[in-house]
Amino acid sequence: MQTQQLTYQFLNNTTFVMGNRKHAGKTTFLNWVLNQIRQVESPAFGSIGVDGESHDQIDGRTKPRVYAHKGDGIVTSLAMIKKSDGLFSIEKALPINTPLGQLVIAKTLRGGRVELIGPEHNEQLQMVIKHLKDELQYKTIVFDGAASRLTPVSAVEQSGFYYVMNIDRRNLTKAVEQMQLLTLSSQLKTMQAAEQLHPLEGALTKAKLSQLPKQCEGILINDLSSVFLSYQQLAQLMKNSNIRVKQSIKLKGFVIITKDIALEAIKAMLQSKNIQTKIIYNPYVHQ
Repeated sequence: MQTQQLTYQFLNNTTFVMGNRKHAGKTTFLNWVLNQIRQVESPAFGSIGVDGESHDQIDGRTKPRVYAHKGDGIVTSLAMIKKSDGLFSIEKALPINTPLGQLVIAKTLRGGRVELIGPEHNEQLQMVIKHLKDELQYKTIVFDGAASRLTPVSAVEQSGFYYVMNIDRRNLTKAVEQMQLLTLSSQLKTMQAAEQLHPLEGALTKAKLSQLPKQCEGILINDLSSVFLSYQQLAQLMKNSNIRVKQSIKLKGFVIITKDIALEAIKAMLQSKNIQTKIIYNPYVHQ
Protein backbone atom coordinates (compact mmCIF):
# COMPACT_ATOMS: atom_id res chain seq x y z
CA MET A 1 0.00 0.00 0.00
CA GLN A 2 1.27 3.48 -0.86
CA THR A 3 2.05 5.83 2.02
CA GLN A 4 -0.66 8.31 1.02
CA GLN A 5 -3.30 5.59 0.97
CA LEU A 6 -2.23 4.39 4.40
CA THR A 7 -2.36 7.92 5.80
CA TYR A 8 -6.00 8.28 4.85
CA GLN A 9 -6.82 5.06 6.71
CA PHE A 10 -6.13 6.97 9.93
CA LEU A 11 -7.82 10.31 9.26
CA ASN A 12 -11.14 10.95 11.04
CA ASN A 13 -10.79 7.69 12.97
CA THR A 14 -9.73 6.37 16.34
CA THR A 15 -7.03 3.78 15.76
CA PHE A 16 -5.12 1.54 18.15
CA VAL A 17 -1.66 0.16 17.49
CA MET A 18 -1.47 -3.30 19.06
CA GLY A 19 1.30 -5.89 18.95
CA ASN A 20 2.01 -9.60 19.22
CA ARG A 21 4.60 -9.23 21.97
CA LYS A 22 6.67 -6.80 23.99
CA HIS A 23 9.17 -4.89 21.83
CA ALA A 24 7.16 -5.77 18.72
CA GLY A 25 7.71 -2.26 17.35
CA LYS A 26 4.40 -0.63 18.29
CA THR A 27 5.88 2.68 19.41
CA THR A 28 8.13 2.91 16.35
CA PHE A 29 5.10 2.34 14.12
CA LEU A 30 3.14 4.89 16.17
CA ASN A 31 5.83 7.51 15.51
CA TRP A 32 5.81 6.66 11.80
CA VAL A 33 2.01 6.90 11.61
CA LEU A 34 1.95 10.24 13.42
CA ASN A 35 4.45 11.67 10.95
CA GLN A 36 2.24 10.59 8.04
CA ILE A 37 -0.87 12.13 9.64
CA ARG A 38 0.92 15.41 10.31
CA GLN A 39 1.28 15.93 6.59
CA VAL A 40 -2.50 16.46 6.54
CA GLU A 41 -3.52 17.53 10.05
CA SER A 42 -2.43 17.48 13.69
CA PRO A 43 -3.29 14.21 15.45
CA ALA A 44 -4.14 13.48 19.05
CA PHE A 45 -2.41 10.49 20.59
CA GLY A 46 -1.78 8.60 23.79
CA SER A 47 -1.04 5.24 25.32
CA ILE A 48 -2.76 2.53 27.29
CA GLY A 49 -1.30 2.64 30.81
CA VAL A 50 2.35 3.50 31.27
CA ASP A 51 4.48 3.85 28.15
CA GLY A 52 7.52 3.65 30.37
CA GLU A 53 10.85 5.36 30.85
CA SER A 54 13.67 5.70 28.33
CA HIS A 55 14.77 2.18 29.30
CA ASP A 56 12.39 -0.69 29.91
CA GLN A 57 12.08 -1.28 33.63
CA ILE A 58 12.01 -5.05 33.17
CA ASP A 59 14.85 -5.86 30.78
CA GLY A 60 16.68 -2.53 30.47
CA ARG A 61 16.30 -2.14 26.69
CA THR A 62 16.34 1.37 25.25
CA LYS A 63 12.79 2.30 24.22
CA PRO A 64 11.82 4.36 21.16
CA ARG A 65 11.09 8.01 21.88
CA VAL A 66 7.72 9.60 21.22
CA TYR A 67 7.89 13.17 19.95
CA ALA A 68 5.06 15.65 20.07
CA HIS A 69 5.05 18.26 17.30
CA LYS A 70 3.50 21.71 17.44
CA GLY A 71 -0.28 21.40 17.22
CA ASP A 72 -0.45 17.77 18.41
CA GLY A 73 -2.84 16.82 21.17
CA ILE A 74 -1.40 14.40 23.72
CA VAL A 75 -2.69 12.38 26.64
CA THR A 76 -0.20 11.96 29.47
CA SER A 77 0.29 12.93 33.10
CA LEU A 78 0.95 16.39 34.45
CA ALA A 79 4.26 15.12 35.82
CA MET A 80 5.38 14.02 32.34
CA ILE A 81 4.35 17.38 30.87
CA LYS A 82 6.65 19.11 33.35
CA LYS A 83 9.43 16.64 32.60
CA SER A 84 9.25 17.08 28.80
CA ASP A 85 11.56 19.40 26.87
CA GLY A 86 8.54 20.55 24.86
CA LEU A 87 6.03 23.26 25.76
CA PHE A 88 2.35 22.49 26.24
CA SER A 89 -0.94 24.08 27.21
CA ILE A 90 -3.32 22.03 29.35
CA GLU A 91 -6.67 21.67 27.59
CA LYS A 92 -8.31 19.28 30.01
CA ALA A 93 -7.39 18.00 33.47
CA LEU A 94 -8.91 14.53 33.80
CA PRO A 95 -10.23 12.98 37.03
CA ILE A 96 -7.85 10.05 36.58
CA ASN A 97 -4.83 9.57 38.82
CA THR A 98 -1.98 7.19 38.02
CA PRO A 99 1.20 6.25 39.92
CA LEU A 100 2.93 8.83 37.70
CA GLY A 101 0.48 11.66 38.23
CA GLN A 102 -2.89 13.04 37.16
CA LEU A 103 -3.84 12.53 33.51
CA VAL A 104 -4.26 15.57 31.30
CA ILE A 105 -4.95 16.36 27.67
CA ALA A 106 -2.49 18.95 26.38
CA LYS A 107 -1.84 20.81 23.16
CA THR A 108 1.76 21.05 21.97
CA LEU A 109 3.05 24.61 21.61
CA ARG A 110 6.69 23.67 21.06
CA GLY A 111 7.74 20.21 20.00
CA GLY A 112 9.65 17.84 22.24
CA ARG A 113 9.98 14.36 23.61
CA VAL A 114 7.23 13.24 25.96
CA GLU A 115 6.57 10.05 27.91
CA LEU A 116 3.01 8.83 27.46
CA ILE A 117 0.91 7.90 30.47
CA GLY A 118 -2.62 6.75 29.78
CA PRO A 119 -5.74 5.24 31.30
CA GLU A 120 -5.44 1.72 32.67
CA HIS A 121 -9.12 0.74 32.60
CA ASN A 122 -11.57 0.64 29.71
CA GLU A 123 -14.03 2.97 31.45
CA GLN A 124 -11.27 5.55 31.81
CA LEU A 125 -10.28 5.10 28.19
CA GLN A 126 -13.86 5.74 27.09
CA MET A 127 -13.86 8.96 29.10
CA VAL A 128 -10.57 10.13 27.55
CA ILE A 129 -11.69 9.41 23.98
CA LYS A 130 -15.01 11.16 24.60
CA HIS A 131 -13.24 14.33 25.79
CA LEU A 132 -10.87 14.22 22.81
CA LYS A 133 -13.64 13.81 20.24
CA ASP A 134 -16.71 15.55 21.62
CA GLU A 135 -15.31 18.34 23.75
CA LEU A 136 -11.93 19.14 22.18
CA GLN A 137 -12.91 18.24 18.60
CA TYR A 138 -9.93 16.06 17.72
CA LYS A 139 -10.84 14.02 14.64
CA THR A 140 -7.81 11.74 14.21
CA ILE A 141 -6.79 9.84 17.33
CA VAL A 142 -4.11 7.16 17.67
CA PHE A 143 -3.37 5.12 20.81
CA ASP A 144 -0.39 2.92 21.53
CA GLY A 145 -2.07 -0.19 22.89
CA ALA A 146 -0.98 -2.89 25.27
CA ALA A 147 0.76 -5.93 23.79
CA SER A 148 -1.56 -8.89 23.10
CA ARG A 149 -4.55 -7.22 24.80
CA LEU A 150 -7.39 -6.25 22.49
CA THR A 151 -10.10 -5.33 25.00
CA PRO A 152 -9.31 -1.56 24.85
CA VAL A 153 -10.33 -1.55 21.18
CA SER A 154 -13.70 -3.05 22.04
CA ALA A 155 -14.27 -0.28 24.60
CA VAL A 156 -14.27 2.45 21.95
CA GLU A 157 -17.09 2.29 19.40
CA GLN A 158 -16.24 2.57 15.71
CA SER A 159 -12.52 2.24 16.36
CA GLY A 160 -10.10 -0.16 14.71
CA PHE A 161 -6.61 -1.48 15.15
CA TYR A 162 -3.42 -2.33 13.34
CA TYR A 163 -1.56 -5.34 14.69
CA VAL A 164 2.23 -5.13 14.66
CA MET A 165 3.91 -8.50 14.16
CA ASN A 166 7.61 -8.82 14.95
CA ILE A 167 8.55 -11.97 13.01
CA ASP A 168 11.76 -13.97 12.98
CA ARG A 169 12.65 -17.56 12.18
CA ARG A 170 11.79 -18.82 15.65
CA ASN A 171 8.27 -17.44 15.82
CA LEU A 172 7.28 -17.53 12.13
CA THR A 173 4.84 -20.45 12.38
CA LYS A 174 3.23 -19.14 15.57
CA ALA A 175 2.95 -15.62 14.16
CA VAL A 176 1.26 -16.82 10.98
CA GLU A 177 -1.23 -18.89 13.01
CA GLN A 178 -1.96 -15.82 15.10
CA MET A 179 -2.61 -13.81 11.97
CA GLN A 180 -4.97 -16.50 10.72
CA LEU A 181 -6.84 -16.48 14.03
CA LEU A 182 -7.17 -12.69 14.18
CA THR A 183 -8.29 -12.55 10.55
CA LEU A 184 -10.94 -15.22 11.08
CA SER A 185 -12.10 -13.68 14.37
CA SER A 186 -12.46 -10.25 12.77
CA GLN A 187 -14.87 -11.74 10.22
CA LEU A 188 -17.40 -12.76 12.87
CA LYS A 189 -20.68 -10.92 12.29
CA THR A 190 -23.11 -9.36 14.75
CA MET A 191 -26.31 -11.17 15.71
CA GLN A 192 -29.41 -10.79 13.58
CA ALA A 193 -32.78 -10.14 15.22
CA ALA A 194 -34.28 -13.52 14.25
CA GLU A 195 -31.36 -15.60 15.55
CA GLN A 196 -31.67 -17.60 18.75
CA LEU A 197 -28.16 -17.83 20.19
CA HIS A 198 -26.70 -18.96 23.48
CA PRO A 199 -24.94 -16.03 25.19
CA LEU A 200 -21.47 -16.99 26.37
CA GLU A 201 -20.06 -14.76 29.07
CA GLY A 202 -16.33 -14.14 29.24
CA ALA A 203 -13.79 -15.96 27.11
CA LEU A 204 -14.62 -18.50 24.42
CA THR A 205 -12.42 -21.44 25.45
CA LYS A 206 -12.30 -25.10 24.53
CA ALA A 207 -13.49 -26.01 28.03
CA LYS A 208 -16.60 -23.86 27.73
CA LEU A 209 -17.60 -25.48 24.44
CA SER A 210 -18.29 -28.76 26.22
CA GLN A 211 -20.67 -26.96 28.58
CA LEU A 212 -22.95 -25.60 25.88
CA PRO A 213 -26.57 -26.84 25.72
CA LYS A 214 -27.13 -29.70 23.28
CA GLN A 215 -29.97 -27.85 21.56
CA CYS A 216 -27.99 -24.77 20.67
CA GLU A 217 -28.34 -22.98 17.33
CA GLY A 218 -25.29 -20.88 17.92
CA ILE A 219 -23.12 -18.86 20.28
CA LEU A 220 -23.06 -15.16 21.07
CA ILE A 221 -19.78 -13.72 22.39
CA ASN A 222 -18.75 -10.16 23.18
CA ASP A 223 -16.23 -9.56 20.39
CA LEU A 224 -13.08 -11.00 18.84
CA SER A 225 -11.09 -10.35 22.02
CA SER A 226 -13.22 -13.07 23.67
CA VAL A 227 -11.79 -15.78 21.39
CA PHE A 228 -9.29 -17.96 23.26
CA LEU A 229 -9.10 -20.81 20.77
CA SER A 230 -6.49 -21.79 18.24
CA TYR A 231 -7.11 -20.99 14.60
CA GLN A 232 -7.87 -24.64 13.86
CA GLN A 233 -10.33 -24.85 16.77
CA LEU A 234 -12.19 -21.70 15.72
CA ALA A 235 -12.32 -22.73 12.06
CA GLN A 236 -13.78 -26.11 13.01
CA LEU A 237 -16.28 -24.52 15.39
CA MET A 238 -17.47 -22.10 12.71
CA LYS A 239 -18.16 -25.05 10.39
CA ASN A 240 -20.45 -26.66 12.96
CA SER A 241 -21.93 -23.67 14.83
CA ASN A 242 -23.27 -20.21 14.20
CA ILE A 243 -20.99 -17.79 16.06
CA ARG A 244 -21.91 -14.12 16.42
CA VAL A 245 -20.49 -11.15 18.29
CA LYS A 246 -22.24 -8.39 20.19
CA GLN A 247 -19.78 -5.91 18.76
CA SER A 248 -17.59 -6.16 15.70
CA ILE A 249 -14.04 -4.79 15.89
CA LYS A 250 -12.31 -3.61 12.75
CA LEU A 251 -8.92 -5.18 12.07
CA LYS A 252 -7.41 -2.58 9.73
CA GLY A 253 -4.35 -4.63 8.91
CA PHE A 254 -1.11 -6.24 10.00
CA VAL A 255 2.22 -4.47 10.18
CA ILE A 256 5.02 -7.00 9.71
CA ILE A 257 8.48 -6.19 11.00
CA THR A 258 11.00 -8.78 9.83
CA LYS A 259 14.18 -9.97 11.48
CA ASP A 260 16.73 -12.55 10.27
CA ILE A 261 14.29 -13.90 7.71
CA ALA A 262 13.72 -13.12 4.04
CA LEU A 263 10.66 -11.02 3.32
CA GLU A 264 9.81 -13.18 0.32
CA ALA A 265 9.67 -16.26 2.55
CA ILE A 266 7.07 -14.61 4.78
CA LYS A 267 5.04 -13.40 1.80
CA ALA A 268 5.04 -16.89 0.31
CA MET A 269 3.81 -18.46 3.55
CA LEU A 270 1.06 -15.88 4.02
CA GLN A 271 -0.06 -16.36 0.43
CA SER A 272 -0.24 -20.11 0.97
CA LYS A 273 -2.49 -19.50 4.01
CA ASN A 274 -4.77 -17.23 1.96
CA ILE A 275 -4.72 -14.40 4.49
CA GLN A 276 -6.76 -11.63 2.88
CA THR A 277 -6.25 -8.97 5.55
CA LYS A 278 -4.29 -5.88 4.53
CA ILE A 279 -0.56 -6.32 5.24
CA ILE A 280 2.08 -3.59 5.52
CA TYR A 281 5.67 -4.80 5.34
CA ASN A 282 8.48 -2.91 7.12
CA PRO A 283 6.91 0.52 6.47
CA TYR A 284 9.53 2.72 8.11
CA VAL A 285 12.42 0.62 6.81
CA HIS A 286 11.67 1.11 3.13
CA GLN A 287 10.15 4.59 3.14
